[in-house]
Amino acid sequence: WLIDKIPNLAGLARTCEVFQASSLVVAQASVVKDPEFQNISVTAEKWIPIMEVPEAGLEAYLLGKRADGWSLVGLEQTTTSVEITKFEFPKKTVLLLGREKEGVPVELIQMLDHCVEIPQL
Repeated sequence: WLIDKIPNLAGLARTCEVFQASSLVVAQASVVKDPEFQNISVTAEKWIPIMEVPEAGLEAYLLGKRADGWSLVGLEQTTTSVEITKFEFPKKTVLLLGREKEGVPVELIQMLDHCVEIPQL
């Protein structure tokens, strides 16, 4: 969600479609109208609901999802993160992705139930 580069968001939309995610939450849903997004996403935005949650509302959104029984999992390297290939994702998972360079902010990491990381080879 905190990803803000259009090519990365478009690729993520395609990934969500392939893995049959229930939705993709972004800071600005208008990104789907951007020609660069449309070129890379190859119509993925037509097959997966894209919801807008402004950054200022992200914490409340995550707390609401947790209250509805969802597990909060962040893709971030921490001292307790588990390799993504070894983690068994709960059926109802919200996967939080951080900004490209800064990652997931500390205040959001503290809210997460789990952290997973992609091994760097």
